Amino acid sequence: MITLDTNLTLYPGLYYYLPMVKSKNSNAYSAIDQYSEAQAAKGTKIGQHGQIIQAADNTQNANAANQVNNIPTDTASLIEMLKLELPANKAAILKLIPHSELLQFLSLLNKDQLLSGLKLFTKDKLLQFVSNLPKQELLKMLSKMYISPDQILENFSIKELNHFLSSKKIDKSNMIKIFQSLSRVELAQIAEAATGVTQGNKTEAQLLKVIGDLSATQITDGIKGLEYKKMRGIVSEMLKQDATLYTEFTQESLFKQTENFAKTSLVEGMGTLDTNQLIQFLDKLPDNFLALVVTQMDTDTLAQILLNDYQNLLSQVVA
Repeated sequence: MITLDTNLTLYPGLYYYLPMVKSKNSNAYSAIDQYSEAQAAKGTKIGQHGQIIQAADNTQNANAANQVNNIPTDTASLIEMLKLELPANKAAILKLIPHSELLQFLSLLNKDQLLSGLKLFTKDKLLQFVSNLPKQELLKMLSKMYISPDQILENFSIKELNHFLSSKKIDKSNMIKIFQSLSRVELAQIAEAATGVTQGNKTEAQLLKVIGDLSATQITDGIKGLEYKKMRGIVSEMLKQDATLYTEFTQESLFKQTENFAKTSLVEGMGTLDTNQLIQFLDKLPDNFLALVVTQMDTDTLAQILLNDYQNLLSQVVA
C-alpha cells in the first residue's frame, strides 16, 4: 500500500490524479449553502462545531465500497494511512479538490482561521476589498483598529469636517447644549461667522441668545469659522451625543483612514465583517493558497468528508 511519506512527500498516485481534478477559479462562494443542502439530502449532517454526522445507511454503503477499493472505512485509519495530521500532507490532498468545492470547506472554519487566510493577500489587495465596503462596515473596522473613537475624528481633514457640518441631520438643540461650555470668545466667533455681524462686548448669555435664534444651518456655518482643533472638539461632542452621525462622513474619507494601517491591523479590523463576506474575499485566492487556508480545518472532519464524498480521489491515491 502506498502512503504519504512522513517527510511530507506525496503519493505517486497524487501526481497521477492531479490533472484529473484541476478546475478553473470560480466565484462559487454561494455554493456553500448548496453543498450543505446536498449533504442533508444524502443524509449527512454537519454539527454545530463542524463535525460530520452521517446517516447509518450512507455509512454502510461507504464502508462496503471502501473495502472493495482497499480504502480505510474509518477516519482514524484514513488519517493514519495518509498522515493527515501533517499539514503538508493535508494540503497535498486538498490541492486535488476543485476551487469551487474548497470554498464549501471554508464554512467549517472559524472566523480567526478565515482571517489567517486573508494574510495571504497583499495589503494592496486587502485595501481593494475594503474600498468597496459600505460606511457602516468601515466604521466598525476603524473602531476595532483605533484605541478610541476620537482617533477616527483626529484623522479627518478640515475639508472633511466641513462636509460633516453641512449635514442636515445635526440637531440644533444638541449644539446649544455643547455651546454651554464654550468661552465668550468662542461663542462670539461662532455668532460672528454665522451672522456676519460683530458681537462687541456681549455676555455669554447674550451670545447664546443670538446663536439660539439662528437656524441649524447658520449655526453649523458659524462652527466652521472656528480654528481646526476647536471645530474638531465640537464635532467630537456631537458624535458623543449621537454616534449615528458618524455616517455623515463620506465613504471615501473613512476608507482613506484604513490606508494608514499595517496589513496585520487591517486583517484584525476585518474581523468585524461577517463570515460570508470573508469567504467572498478568500474566493479570490489562487487554488494552492485556498488549499492552504482549508488545511486549518479539523482533521477528523476532513477525513470524514473524504470518506463520504471523495471515493474516486481516495481510490486513485491508495491504488
